Amino acid sequence: MSVPAVPDGVVIRDAAQSDATALEPVIRLADPDNPDGSWRQLPAAIRQSLDADNYTRVRVVEETESGVLVGGAMSLPAAWAFTHPMLIGSPNAHVIAGLVASLDSLAVVEAWRGKGIARALVADVERGAGAHEEGKFGAAVLYVTHEPELTDFYAGLGFTVSPDGIGIPTPAGFICHGPIKGFRFSVKALRTGVQMEPLPTPYGRQLVIRGVLPSPAR
Repeated sequence: MSVPAVPDGVVIRDAAQSDATALEPVIRLADPDNPDGSWRQLPAAIRQSLDADNYTRVRVVEETESGVLVGGAMSLPAAWAFTHPMLIGSPNAHVIAGLVASLDSLAVVEAWRGKGIARALVADVERGAGAHEEGKFGAAVLYVTHEPELTDFYAGLGFTVSPDGIGIPTPAGFICHGPIKGFRFSVKALRTGVQMEPLPTPYGRQLVIRGVLPSPAR
């Protein structure tokens, strides 16, 4: 997929370990009132993103003239897979975590908002998460947990909203993630063959995503 052009004066690039201190206050803009937000794992996330065998990616937006970081986003494996009751201790947890990518901590500083940077960052994360790199499967879907007021923003980028979380049929059974009170889930397919449909589940009317893994035999 093509990534929308960013405005003159900035560039999107991979985060380096030396970016951690400057990137932290930018990333915190995505969830400023949460003392346990994703910014706490930023140094570790950058280290993981430098490992070619890891699915984590950290991207930054840098002013080309000053070198100041003005935006950022992370693409993370679905960490909830490792604590899901049906997946604890199973090698399938790693498979699910890699196939279901999470867009996390999308943020742009106020002076650069309204210029298309956030949209370009989302598209950049989509392309990276879905890439079929050597020795790795690209993610089948990208999801984001967000405040209700951002629903239209993500819908405009091709995401489908589910207020009660997501469900994924697997050979071992049906696994669910969510809901989270006060938040919404929006999901976008990153490859053909993925189908999404709102359906009733034990956790509410979730967005059921088929095509991530083979469906259970009927």
